[in-house]
Amino acid sequence: MNAAVSNAAIEISTLSEARRESTARMLARAFRDNPLNVAVVGSADSARRLRCNLHGMRASLASAIRHGEALTASLGGCVAGGLIAVPPGAYPLPAPGPLRQLRCLLGQGWGAASRWGEVFELLQAHHPALPHWYLGTLGVDPPLQRRGVGAALLRAWIERVDGSRMPAYLETDRESNLPFYARVGFELVGCIEVLGVPIWRLQRPTPVAISNGPRAQ
Repeated sequence: MNAAVSNAAIEISTLSEARRESTARMLARAFRDNPLNVAVVGSADSARRLRCNLHGMRASLASAIRHGEALTASLGGCVAGGLIAVPPGAYPLPAPGPLRQLRCLLGQGWGAASRWGEVFELLQAHHPALPHWYLGTLGVDPPLQRRGVGAALLRAWIERVDGSRMPAYLETDRESNLPFYARVGFELVGCIEVLGVPIWRLQRPTPVAISNGPRAQ
């Protein structure tokens, strides 16, 4: 990585149609090796997991742009991170159109697509009943992690959450993420097992100010 990119300021913006594909590709890379992703795709082939991720992220971003909130972080003009959130009362986001759903099914394969459906149902059963913000996705391109990109995205979204005076909720399949989210007020409310993978459930019951801000991932 050149010095110009590593020293560039992080720019946060609402995801545009022009950057949807590059953001989908970035998020596919970011989650390629996550434990839940490995369990769902059921393959040791990282290239196959990447392809499956790409189809899923394309579908998720299509719905998020229209019905949710999608942010991107840029470094040196390149997409470095992305965030998908669902406003209070909007969960779950509407499914994409039939053609996009078919493309996703064909791209992921029936087995992986079915397991993702199972994951969704299991997580939905534990979703809070009261209105809240839901952080569905927060990912950073692997070569650009630990440079403050994830922290910048989280701060930008938390400002929106604080402005609405609403609670927030998320799940993570990485225990190492717990301190990162705790810095902005998320508290652990439970842990469930999905396809043999521990999923930590976190809730932010009341808006709190960010003191020192979360550290970079």
